[in-house]
Formats: sequence, C-alpha cells, structure tokens
Amino acid sequence: MMRKILGFLLAPVLAGCLTSTPPEVAHWVVDYDGRVEAAKTAKYGVARLTQVQVRAPYNRDDLVVMCADGTVAFDPCNSFAAAPPQLVKWVAFDALSASGLFDRVVGSSSGARTPVSVEVVLNRLALDCRQEGERIAVAAALVRILQDGAVVAVAKGAGTADAKAGDYGKAFSSAISESINAALKQLR
Repeated sequence: MMRKILGFLLAPVLAGCLTSTPPEVAHWVVDYDGRVEAAKTAKYGVARLTQVQVRAPYNRDDLVVMCADGTVAFDPCNSFAAAPPQLVKWVAFDALSASGLFDRVVGSSSGARTPVSVEVVLNRLALDCRQEGERIAVAAALVRILQDGAVVAVAKGAGTADAKAGDYGKAFSSAISESINAALKQLR
C-alpha cells in the first residue's frame, strides 16, 4: 500500500512535471492607430466618454481564440497587458477625439460638464483561427451617443487585421481602431 502511495507521489517528478519551466507569457498593449478621416464639423459638441465595456468572454486578459468547431479557447501564452476595457478605453478616447464629431472629448473622471456622453461596447475581441493557417484579430464595436441622458445615435462597426506575424499588439490595435472608426463614420 505504501509503495503505491509513494509511486503515485513520485510520478510527476519522474515525468518531469515539476521541473519543467512554464512557457513565457507575452503581454500585449493596444493603441489607437490613428487612421481616420475626420468629420468637417463637430456635430455633437463637447462629449464625455462615460464607459467602455467588453462583453464576456472577450473581457479576459488571456487572448480569446475562436476555433473551427465553434468553441473558444484562451491562449495561455498571450494576454493583454491589462484588462481589455482599460486598454480599449484609451483607444476609444483617441478615436473619438480624432473623429471630428466632437468639439472636445473628456474622460469619465473629468470635472467638466458635458451635455453629450458616449458609451462604447466591444461585442467581440478575439483571434479568429477558424480557417486553417489563418490568424485574424477581430473586433466589433457599438458606439452609443447620449444627449442629456437620452440616446440620440447608435452605430456599429467591425474591424479585422492579419495577425499571422504574431504581433498581436499591432493586430488588435488595428482591429479595435478600425471597428470604432467604422461606427463613428456612420454617425457623421
């Protein structure tokens, strides 16, 4: 009996499970890529970016991978450097500021009074690996504009970027920026 217990306890050591080093994790950041055609006139005045949400399961730090069988997996070797809503907030802020739709954009913690507020939701943020040999960063955004608490405009946009090279920060920066810019373009 004692031999069985000892054998069971030594099995992981003999198999190398406790001595192998875990793979290193790459932590990716996202930035606004700045490719936008600005509106000629500010349509909405001064605005506050009040909230940025990323829907589950895409709100995890680990990259979400869309699989061919319709499931999702979480990449243990690649993650975002912070919670996706925190990273996307600054991409959204820069996109709103560059859009030309607003006189100015302030953050949610600003003390400025603004009649206009903006909400951004990413409905998808994943690495699409459903086609064999392809890795595509995908993002889908919804932008909601409120005036004095009432919804005055809603638009959706999508973005993709090739991620085969493995630079997930660049690919997701491009896909997120494209998705928000596409939604803002509809609001002109």
